[in-house]
Amino acid sequence: MLRGALHLHTTLSHDGIMSLAELSDFLKELGYNFIAITEHSYDLNQDSINKLVEEARKLSGDNFLIIPGIEFRCRDKIDILGYGTTATCDSEDPKKIIEHIKSHGGVAVWAHPTIKNYPVSDDWIIKLDGYEVWNNSNDGKYLPQRKPLRIYRKYRSLNPELKAFTGLDLHSKRSFGPIATLIDLPKPDVSTIIAAMRSGYFWTESQFFDTDSRANINALRRGGIYSARILLNIARVIKHQF
Repeated sequence: MLRGALHLHTTLSHDGIMSLAELSDFLKELGYNFIAITEHSYDLNQDSINKLVEEARKLSGDNFLIIPGIEFRCRDKIDILGYGTTATCDSEDPKKIIEHIKSHGGVAVWAHPTIKNYPVSDDWIIKLDGYEVWNNSNDGKYLPQRKPLRIYRKYRSLNPELKAFTGLDLHSKRSFGPIATLIDLPKPDVSTIIAAMRSGYFWTESQFFDTDSRANINALRRGGIYSARILLNIARVIKHQF
């Protein structure tokens, strides 16, 4: 069984704190077998992403794999994660970005989709591979928020193949939350991990929450999660007031 950490940033992104080597050591010690790097597209050029690919290759081993990728900035500040995609793209059109990611063998996932009311068009929603139902950095470390899960189910009616992803959106050790993407494979391999992500052959696990790639949660359990999430949100507000 492989444990993966998705949506990660290094110092190659303007807001990343750790180098790739530091990030790799940190997550390796926490028991992860593979990590997916997604650096901000506006911080990159093709030369810098090529250097990331080479460094990832050198730091990877038989039991630990680094998958380089890009977080593409589209118009209206929509961000699409290109897991496994290492070719830059000049377009800011979400549809074209998604097509670019797929044409370069990657998996296209909409990152932190509910941090603002983004303008959405069905023509690119139906092309997405995945939707981030839990962004650890924005939604909290312990449980997902209700809104992303609800909207995911809405978009899945338009795109039945849409998968439910979670992402750490990690920029520093301080922002880490114990979320893992699990894939039932004997050893880490880029092509098989990307294929599993694309097909939905994975599930999410954390201390208080787990789900498959379709976010199939029964109504009773979903109600309990939402109630706990409300209490966590209240606690967060109180903490910030003092």
